[in-house]
Amino acid sequence: MKIKFHYTYILIAFGFIITGYFSNLLIFTSIIIIHELGHYLFAKLNNLEPVSITIYPFGGVTKINSLINTKTSKELMVALAGVTFQTMYYLLIVFLYHNHIVRNYLFNIFKEYHYHILIFNLFPIYPLDGSKILNLIMTEYMPYKLTHKITIIISIITSIIIIITNYYQFNYTTILIITIIIDNLIKYYKNINYFFNKFLLERYLYKFNLHKPKTITKITDMYKEKYHIIKEKNEYLTEKELLKRRFKGKY
Repeated sequence: MKIKFHYTYILIAFGFIITGYFSNLLIFTSIIIIHELGHYLFAKLNNLEPVSITIYPFGGVTKINSLINTKTSKELMVALAGVTFQTMYYLLIVFLYHNHIVRNYLFNIFKEYHYHILIFNLFPIYPLDGSKILNLIMTEYMPYKLTHKITIIISIITSIIIIITNYYQFNYTTILIITIIIDNLIKYYKNINYFFNKFLLERYLYKFNLHKPKTITKITDMYKEKYHIIKEKNEYLTEKELLKRRFKGKY
């Protein structure tokens, strides 16, 4: 697995170093790495395949190679593991601080970064953890494709609210973070159809143990953890029959 440092992180790190805040950089980076280590370890425990970790100024992104139809419960555990590991790391530092092993100055820096990174990562903005957790919860109650569209809408609305409420606190770090988020949102929007087709193709090629039935009228209404009966005019098709019509001769 590769650990990569995004160019925006390198710019921020350079700013820390030339201004004499090297200890701040080490604390900030250690929190991000521990957070991402949580995602990595829980992915491995759930037989998923972590590919890379990319470090950004706001946190990290762990890329995992897995089937879209992986059980939501497994993906939720992986998504929540980052916050869990980061909180455990914070509690360890608190313990060391109260036992006079960590100095007051360093503890205050750690506490500030911990809360900023933790709260920011729980915002429902793609690709942050909060957005992934919300998306996974929505898949239980909404069609798979619709959850992605709603995730984008919520991400945009939340981003606008944050920009408006923090307008007078803008600095170059904030601008870099906003640029990264906008770039990721654009890529996410462009890939919705790709994700949906991959979701369908997996259902066609592999057998998943799905026990919740759902009758739908069109293929875009398919849920992630349900199997479907499709009603077309006066005809009823199984999910496999519908997907066979879509993919037969292509794969």
